Amino acid sequence: MVITLSTQFHTIKDELQHPGYASFLFYYRANGENHEDDTFQRLCLLEELLSETLVVFYPLAGRYVEEELFINCNDQGVEFVSAKVNGQLDHLLQGDFDAELLGCLSEFPLGLASNPLVIIQANVFECGGLVISLRSCHKLGDMCTMATFMNSWATVCRSGKNELASPYFELSSLFPVKGSVVTHWPPLCSGVKFTMNRFVFSGAALSRLKLAVAKNVRISRVEVVCALLCKVFVTLDQAKHGRLRPLVVCQSMNLRGRVNLPIPTNAFGNFYTMVVGRRTMDQEDLNFEVFVEVIHDTFVSAKTRYAAIADRESCMNMVKDSTRESKEWAHSDEENVVAISSWCGFPFYDINFGWGKPDLVSNTCIPVRMVCLIDSKFDGGIDVWIMLSPEEKVLFEQHPDIVAFTS
Repeated sequence: MVITLSTQFHTIKDELQHPGYASFLFYYRANGENHEDDTFQRLCLLEELLSETLVVFYPLAGRYVEEELFINCNDQGVEFVSAKVNGQLDHLLQGDFDAELLGCLSEFPLGLASNPLVIIQANVFECGGLVISLRSCHKLGDMCTMATFMNSWATVCRSGKNELASPYFELSSLFPVKGSVVTHWPPLCSGVKFTMNRFVFSGAALSRLKLAVAKNVRISRVEVVCALLCKVFVTLDQAKHGRLRPLVVCQSMNLRGRVNLPIPTNAFGNFYTMVVGRRTMDQEDLNFEVFVEVIHDTFVSAKTRYAAIADRESCMNMVKDSTRESKEWAHSDEENVVAISSWCGFPFYDINFGWGKPDLVSNTCIPVRMVCLIDSKFDGGIDVWIMLSPEEKVLFEQHPDIVAFTS
């Protein structure tokens, strides 16, 4: 693959991103008897058609130029590696999420300098099962962007490149980087061993939670899950500190379709904001409806403010302010900060390379307390993936609300 035109690709929102890598894991059971032959053919197909997909998604094959704050689309390529795993995929699918093994399934570089922006690792299990890991630099694009890329790659594998639609690449011209952008992200937790934990809210459990909310308020699945998780985190935080600290909830919100600007839903890059809500907690506030009110009102306010935006400058100023606010809270030791990233609504379970849709989609373990929400494969439920310390894990699993509403 050769692309002779070198393009500069970057927006002010991209430059505000953490310099790390976001990641997903896609789990596929084997569906045939000739595991070795099938797996070899799959890996060859994946690698070959990845190159064809990158012709359209060319920024992914570039490199970040830190000194000049842009992505140089120089066609140096992404990294594609394959690995053999001594074990059975079903052990993971049944809930044995060993942090060390998950780390091996998704290797990634420590810094951006001269490293690929995207690393794909195809992990082959003894049973013939396959786990595809995608790690992408967050300065390149958000979850919506990477879901679009993965589905496009899968479409090429199933139907050929003629079915591939080009994304919208004009965010960099709409929101250019102006001058120096200084961002100071808090360091990742050191000395704390985090584990990745999955809690499943079934569709039936979500319906029961909604029944506990006032009938005149229309609440989404994501909102009731966020409210319950915040309730649990506040309870654990009170037990740890011996007092109720103010609650700060920081959650990402996709801006595609939410602002009054001519930006299509297939816009490539980072086009989201951080929604921040804060509440001083009293003992009488520790009921579910209060947390629902905090989450719901925060989102309604944010959606209303962004829906009123009709010019690019106002949009980016609001996004910069929200990013600054969320980073300030992340540095704070006086508040109980709950960070949530919702991937609900993104078509991760449609990523079919020709041998079926994934049996499971997850993120990977990172050294920071983070909550990720992903649609369950069936029944309208939500999978909650949470990074917890071993001590938090025990208390979290034993909390009455977690016992009552998750599996």
